[in-house]
Amino acid sequence: MPETITTSELREFLNGVVQRLAEPQASDILSKWNDDLASALGEGFLDSQSSGGIAWAPPKHPRPPGHNPGTRPLIDTGKLMQSVISNSSGHIETVTQDSTLLGTSVFYAAFHQYGTGTIPARPFIGISEDLQDSAAEKLRDHIMTVIDAI
Repeated sequence: MPETITTSELREFLNGVVQRLAEPQASDILSKWNDDLASALGEGFLDSQSSGGIAWAPPKHPRPPGHNPGTRPLIDTGKLMQSVISNSSGHIETVTQDSTLLGTSVFYAAFHQYGTGTIPARPFIGISEDLQDSAAEKLRDHIMTVIDAI
């Protein structure tokens, strides 16, 4: 025999869903996803490409003595990369119950992200479609768990 629900029970349930969706309490999920994002951005630095897989322009000139002798752009001292992927100087990371922010305050970051007249754009901050899908799946699962508990 099918289960029945009264209109007042339905109203109470739907109000609970709306309240939970308005305050998703997803900081743990978002914090774990930030770790995934930082890892992917680190891979981008090592592979010399944007999060969308677009290769960065190589350095125009060899690095001076005492700097990273490699040919990968944006990895000279490592300061920029470390500021994005770890809690080192310049790292920006804020997680709330319903949002997240990950970035860097290294002063020259924007020159490389967007380019200038003499520096080609090498976008190192970005979210790939796979990471967007991963975030959506994690949040969907979290919200379903929350709704199931109502």
